[in-house]
Amino acid sequence: MARPLEFDKTVALNAATNQFWSEGFEASSIQKLLDTMGINRGSLYASFGDKETLFKKALEHYEAELSEYIDTTLLAESNPVDAIEAFFIGKYAAASKRKLSMGCMLINTVSELNNVNKKLATLASKKQQKIIEKALQSRLIEAKEKGLIDGDVPELTEYLITLYAGLELRGKLHKNKTLLSATVKMALHKL
Repeated sequence: MARPLEFDKTVALNAATNQFWSEGFEASSIQKLLDTMGINRGSLYASFGDKETLFKKALEHYEAELSEYIDTTLLAESNPVDAIEAFFIGKYAAASKRKLSMGCMLINTVSELNNVNKKLATLASKKQQKIIEKALQSRLIEAKEKGLIDGDVPELTEYLITLYAGLELRGKLHKNKTLLSATVKMALHKL
């Protein structure tokens, strides 16, 4: 008879997600993951599978957190332009310096693994497109239909995704919320 699990899988997955998000896939050794999660090797493999499978679960966990944030900012506001601003400003104004230094796990994964592990990089890219890009595009379509913006929606979507990726990198580098918020306001003024 197998021993019952003696740890909270959600807590362990949250710890693994933060480890991967903070240091990336390659730098997160099995031992670092075990130490961070507070479990032993047997529990890791029995509950989460190998490192790549755990990473995929961590991406899903991150995706759920990011989706929740998008629901409360980008999709909650009735005015689509205000919603886009709330999404960007809220992401950087409310973030701790530690969260800013971690960037976006999806962007980090694409950047880190694009030339090393195409499968995981593609998975992260598809999640980013599904969560962030589609939400921004739907709000831009709505703004265009209401006459709130001019311009080509696909081009504006690409502009905002590029802004998002750039801000995530800049947040990792200098962590100055005031400058990031000012950059967002200046960039969104272009809409």
